[in-house]
Amino acid sequence: MDYEIMRVTAKGQLTIPVSIRKKLNIREGDYLQVCVDEKENEIRLKKIEQVRPLSPEDPIWQLIGAGTSGQRDVSVNHDRCLAGGEIKQWKE
Repeated sequence: MDYEIMRVTAKGQLTIPVSIRKKLNIREGDYLQVCVDEKENEIRLKKIEQVRPLSPEDPIWQLIGAGTSGQRDVSVNHDRCLAGGEIKQWKE
């Protein structure tokens, strides 16, 4: 594990050292998750990988419409179907 020392500015900002940014491929506009462990007096940063939209060639698109419910009106009565399922769970 690599350790670097950084100084916090008056606005509470810090600069992630170049060596760490390169290792994790952190670039301007990337998002980092901040986790605080008060017991250990630690702050942990985790790079959040951006979700990339699926390409038109992705095989997942072949699954659209592959499942059937046997009911023709599911899209029309979507909310009613969901409510029916919720009511059934409450009764159980």
